[in-house]
Amino acid sequence: MNEHSARLRQAFDAAADTYDAAAPVQRAVAGRLADRIAALPLPPRPRILAIGCGTGLLTQALRARIGEADWLVTDLSPRMLDACRARLAAGEVEFRVMDGERPALEAGRRFELICSSLAVQWFEALGPALARLADLLAPGGWLAFSTLAAGTLEDWRRAHAELGLACGGPAYPSAEALAGMLGPRGRIEIETVVQAHADARAFLGDLKAIGAGSPASGRRPLAPGELKRVMRRFDQAGASARYDVAYGTLRRRPRRAAGVFVTGTDTGVGKTVVSACLVKAWGADYFKPVQTGLAEEAGDTATVADLTGAEPARLHAPVHAFAPPVSPDLAAKEAGVAIRLDDVQLPDSPRPIVVEGAGGALVPLSDQATMLDLMVRLDLPVVLVAADRLGAINQTLLTLEALRARGLEVLGVVLTGRAFADNRAAIARHGGARILAELPFSDRIDADQVAAWAGRLPPLDDRLLQPAHPDPEAGTSG
Repeated sequence: MNEHSARLRQAFDAAADTYDAAAPVQRAVAGRLADRIAALPLPPRPRILAIGCGTGLLTQALRARIGEADWLVTDLSPRMLDACRARLAAGEVEFRVMDGERPALEAGRRFELICSSLAVQWFEALGPALARLADLLAPGGWLAFSTLAAGTLEDWRRAHAELGLACGGPAYPSAEALAGMLGPRGRIEIETVVQAHADARAFLGDLKAIGAGSPASGRRPLAPGELKRVMRRFDQAGASARYDVAYGTLRRRPRRAAGVFVTGTDTGVGKTVVSACLVKAWGADYFKPVQTGLAEEAGDTATVADLTGAEPARLHAPVHAFAPPVSPDLAAKEAGVAIRLDDVQLPDSPRPIVVEGAGGALVPLSDQATMLDLMVRLDLPVVLVAADRLGAINQTLLTLEALRARGLEVLGVVLTGRAFADNRAAIARHGGARILAELPFSDRIDADQVAAWAGRLPPLDDRLLQPAHPDPEAGTSG
C-alpha cells in the first residue's frame, strides 16, 4: 500500500462512526445513482463489484432496487467495511478490504456491474483506474459511478482566492475530461447539489466527519490565522457548499448476437427494404415483432418474403399483428390487448436474424414502454435507417443519442433516397456512426433491385462488428 492509500485508510477508519450523520449529500447521490443503475439492462442475479462501499449507502439502495445479486463489496478502510456489513445485516455478500484503484482479484473474475458512489475522486490517477475497472467487466457489463467534478466547493475555493490564498482541496476534473476518460462508449451527466451549513465551522466539521478534512497530497494546510479569515469570508457568502456530481456509465461491448435490430428515424424511411437487403446479403432470418396496418397491406413479413425469396422457415411471424395503420399502442388498445416486452423472444435459429421495429425508435408500444425499451431488452446491435433529405442530420443525431443513452451498440446508419454528401459527412462526424450504405430508392423496388442493393452492404463478420471509427469520406456507398 502506498502513502496516499495509507493516509486515506487512516482518515476513513477514523470517520466510520461519524460518517452517516454528516453525509446527506452522499446519501442522496447514492440513491440517484442506484436509480440510474436499476434502469440498466442487467441480467438476472448479476455479479456485482462495489468499489469504496463506505458505510454501505449505495449497496443498500441498490439491493432494494435490483433484488438478488452476487455481491463482492470492497473498501480500502476496514472500519468502513465493518459499518457496511452491519448496515446490510442479511444476505449473501462477500466483503473484502481492497484498494479500488488497484483491485486485486482472482484471475478471470468478471462482473456484470461495477459500481461506486463518491469514492473514485480519491484515486490518484482516475483515468487509468477506470480503465482497469472496465477490464474487470464481463461482456455487456456496466461500470456505473458517481464522482465529484469541477465546480465542487466553488464557494469555499472563492473564499480562499479572494484572500490571495490557495485552497488545499483536490482539483476535480471537468465533465469533458471525465467523458474523455470513458471514451465513446461512456456517458457523463452532471448534477449540482448545494448543502447549507450553519457556518464554516459546521462545514469543516462535516468534512472531517466523513473523512475528507485533510488537504490533498502535496497541499499545505493553512495557518490558523489564514483559516480564520477564510472561514469569515465563507460565512459572509452564505456558508453553503456546492457539489458538482458527475454520474458516469460505461458498457463493455457485449458478446455479439448473430443479428441486428433495424430501426428508423421516422416511419416510411425504408426500414423494410433495408431489412430485406440485410436478409439477402447475410442469408439471415427476418422477424418483425409488432406489425400494424394490415387493413391496408399484407404486412412487412410478406414484403420481405417477396423481395428476398427467403423460405418460410426464415420468416418468423409477428408476436402482435394489428389491422389499423396507427402506432402500436393505439392499435393494441383498439384490439383490447396489451403489448408486453416479456412476450417478445428472439426466434431460435442457426442463422443470423434481422429484427425490424415499427416506426421510429421511440414509438410507443404501451403506456409504459416504447420500441426503444424492446430494443434494450433484445440487446442486438442496431442498424439505423434515415431518409437522406432535409432534416436528416438532426433526426439521425437525436436518434443516435437516444440509442446510446440506453447502452445500445449502433452498428451503423443506412441512408436512403437521394445522396447528400453533406448529410453523410455530418452524420458520420457528429454522430460517430459508420455509414453502412447509401441506397438511392426508386419507384421500382423488386427482388432484383434488393439483390443489387444487398451487394453494397458489408458482410456480417468480425470486421463489421468492431467499434466504428468513422471517416466522413469513407465507408460503403454506391
